[in-house]
Amino acid sequence: MEFARLIFAGILISLLSNTVAAMAADLPPCKFKAIYNFGDSNSDTGAISAAIFPRQWPNGETFFRKPAGRVCDGRLIIDFIAERLGLPLLSSYLDSIGSNFRYGANFAAGGSTIVPQNKTIAESGLSPFALNVQIFQFDQFKARTSDLYK
Repeated sequence: MEFARLIFAGILISLLSNTVAAMAADLPPCKFKAIYNFGDSNSDTGAISAAIFPRQWPNGETFFRKPAGRVCDGRLIIDFIAERLGLPLLSSYLDSIGSNFRYGANFAAGGSTIVPQNKTIAESGLSPFALNVQIFQFDQFKARTSDLYK
């Protein structure tokens, strides 16, 4: 009985994903000029690596052929979103060397939480870049960018 449920669930998921993919293919392309991303390790493109400790080999080996500041071996969902929108991969806000913020910035940092941290990373093991800090960084980024355009 359990095996039958598993097969049925697999077929249902396959049908749904094919339907969603077909619907998405028919949509007109988005005309977004930039992406600003907030989050944790699921979309961290190098914040923790730039701010706390650099990521070493093999992180990035499969796609980037070098350490890419990510806690993974390739691309992240945010990379696929940027690619689909026709935008370059997002640079981490905290990694300014060689970064291009013309098409957005990534404020996500691995280990981030929604709840503000009141301990250091050594005490809690969590990132000091909780969501409220990422929003402060975005506000600062927006203010500095506005000054540059004036």
